[in-house]
Amino acid sequence: MNSNNWFRSVVLKDWHVRLTVFFVGLYMLQFVMWISKEDRLWLPETLTIVSLTLLCTCFIELFPRLPVLLRIVIQLGLLLYILTSQLGYEYISTSVGSWDDFFHLIDINGSQLLPYLWFSLITWASFWVAKWWVTAKWRIFVLMIATLFFYAIKDSYSVVVLWPQAAMTILCGLFLLIIHHFANLQKKNPVGWSSLAEYPAPVAIPIVALVSLVVFLGTLAPNVSAVLKDPYTIWKNWQGEEVSFFNKGFGNGTFMAGDATSGYSRNDSSLGSNFEFDYTPVMNVITTHRSYWRGETRSLYTGKGWVKSDSEKKSPVSAVTPDTDFQQDSRLNVSNLKTVDVMQTITLLNKEEKYPVLFGAFSIDKIQMINNGAITNFSPVQWASRLEELRWDEQSRQAYPESYTIISKVPVVVEDELRQVQLDPSNRTFDEYLYLPDTVPARVKDLALEVSKSGASIFDKVKLLEKYLSTSFIYTNTPDLSKGKSKDFVDRFLFEIKEGYCDYYSTAMVVMTRSLGIPARWVKGYTAGVSSLQSEGFANPEQMELDPNGAGDYTVRNSDAHSWAEVYFAGYGWIPFEPTSGFVFPLVTPPADPVITPEPELPTDFTPVEEPVESGSAPLSLIAWISGSTFFVIVASLILFSTRKSWLPLVRRGRFSPNLNQRVVLEYERLLRFARRKGYSRGEHETAREMTERWINKDKWLQNDLEALLSLFEKAKYSRSSITEEEVSAVSRMVTKLRQSM
Repeated sequence: MNSNNWFRSVVLKDWHVRLTVFFVGLYMLQFVMWISKEDRLWLPETLTIVSLTLLCTCFIELFPRLPVLLRIVIQLGLLLYILTSQLGYEYISTSVGSWDDFFHLIDINGSQLLPYLWFSLITWASFWVAKWWVTAKWRIFVLMIATLFFYAIKDSYSVVVLWPQAAMTILCGLFLLIIHHFANLQKKNPVGWSSLAEYPAPVAIPIVALVSLVVFLGTLAPNVSAVLKDPYTIWKNWQGEEVSFFNKGFGNGTFMAGDATSGYSRNDSSLGSNFEFDYTPVMNVITTHRSYWRGETRSLYTGKGWVKSDSEKKSPVSAVTPDTDFQQDSRLNVSNLKTVDVMQTITLLNKEEKYPVLFGAFSIDKIQMINNGAITNFSPVQWASRLEELRWDEQSRQAYPESYTIISKVPVVVEDELRQVQLDPSNRTFDEYLYLPDTVPARVKDLALEVSKSGASIFDKVKLLEKYLSTSFIYTNTPDLSKGKSKDFVDRFLFEIKEGYCDYYSTAMVVMTRSLGIPARWVKGYTAGVSSLQSEGFANPEQMELDPNGAGDYTVRNSDAHSWAEVYFAGYGWIPFEPTSGFVFPLVTPPADPVITPEPELPTDFTPVEEPVESGSAPLSLIAWISGSTFFVIVASLILFSTRKSWLPLVRRGRFSPNLNQRVVLEYERLLRFARRKGYSRGEHETAREMTERWINKDKWLQNDLEALLSLFEKAKYSRSSITEEEVSAVSRMVTKLRQSM
């Protein structure tokens, strides 16, 4: 048999079966790709096993001449091999003397493959059902319409983008219809088909050319924003609600104002949505030093947001046991770093909430307790040293801990020492923290160079970037997204929108720092929160002064969810930076040298006057006064303690606290007292606005914060408008920042 006859008898004879197998497998692969986009829906091992099962099943089906039973046996054998190799299966032997022993042997060995075995078997069976289903034209139409309908609903109801899967489903459906048509032609008109098989070019070339032309034109289509609303958006708007995302990141506007609320993000792949502040308490933190409560870090910037890089996905993770010492990233050089130990006890206030990590001050060194008990060998806590994340296995059946105690080694930031650190371009250890996608225009780097050009060291350059971002852009949770035209998120923020919230500032900080060749990464978690004194709003302004060391009891709310940047300095490791306007990172700095005030010298002829001391016992009147006072204090304490259920809730609810307008006024007056000690005085007959103008003329860098603070102060004191919780928080941040700047 010559090669031409062999090709016709072996390959072309079952051409429609092989092509059907290929496109059915491609169609089913779209479901696997959809599930991979869902955050933590399947484990990575499950995705790998399902994908390999689909690949092996399709490959064996490309040989339809093999008997069906033999193909099934081969496929199930490959399926078993995939499971054992991917899961590290080890055979457990035991003596078999009865049927009970045999079933026990099956149980102890088969249980190692669960539940992945069921996923693999369902995938294998689904392929066989799909292959049988597409043998009729009407079934192909039903399959396409049902699948597209599913993708459309799923795309509208979630942040997952499924347009590529929808397009590939249409492509597979069209080719399956073409295959079905020509297979019927071959069956009904074998003579005509033989002629067509001899000269396939007149038919094949137009089909291939038409499909190629459609695909090519699709790649050239301009990236425009959507004109019509999808049905889900129309339905939500008809109910009086808005949708928090629009157009799924395609076109000019990624997001539109909507009903999203603040909180810890589970998906950062597409940043920029407007949101409303949610002041629901999340957790209570009792700490020996105020800090940001760090959660997760990301290194891969895509131009739209942050996703886990391959190295982050493969980052070594170690189980946390009672004897575990947290190993730090071996790549880090922290030989010069000084740290202080900070203990935090974190209590979750929403028992139903579950997070992928345990939060703590940077960097976590040890976990002491979970739920007031010691760590066990079976605790689902894992330590990712390279990312410095304390992870909680969300696949575990154990509930997320209600409370836990952590000890952190927080870096002491000595600016003079950091200024001595030099950049080593030959060190390629942290290349992943220098990566920038092609979507970042050159003008972003040009701006970073312009802003940082006066910096003599890499620390000075980073501080200049931090100051530029925090002072040049307006903080708002509802930026005007209609101004954004660029494809790159950072470029839109810096040159078009020019306003935003923490995700805008922190991402821009990391991208601009990387553009200078300095390793940086993006971090998310929570700010320190509100101290017990601030939340209760004591009328006495002096009581609202925070502990200089930040020790205390803090309530962290959904509105305190935040993101910031960390920059690598050789010899010191990762150092946090806060570029967001109105926010100040509570850094640990070395204590200032104490100011020694000399005691006044006494005159040489001074003779101390000795007080006359009466001998004998104290007079009876003094004894009676002390006894009566002690008795009164004891009785009053007992009365207060016994009636605490009636008056304590009133205090906690702030019944005796100032209202929001008064709190703004108190914050402003607190700043004036502090400023007086720093040389910023206020004239006796000077108005607040006149004083502000004079301070701005003296120090231009205070202008943005002073003007914003003055506007809220005048609103609180002189207008009839009510101050909101958001504005109170903004005033508190501005006051803190001004105190740092003065």
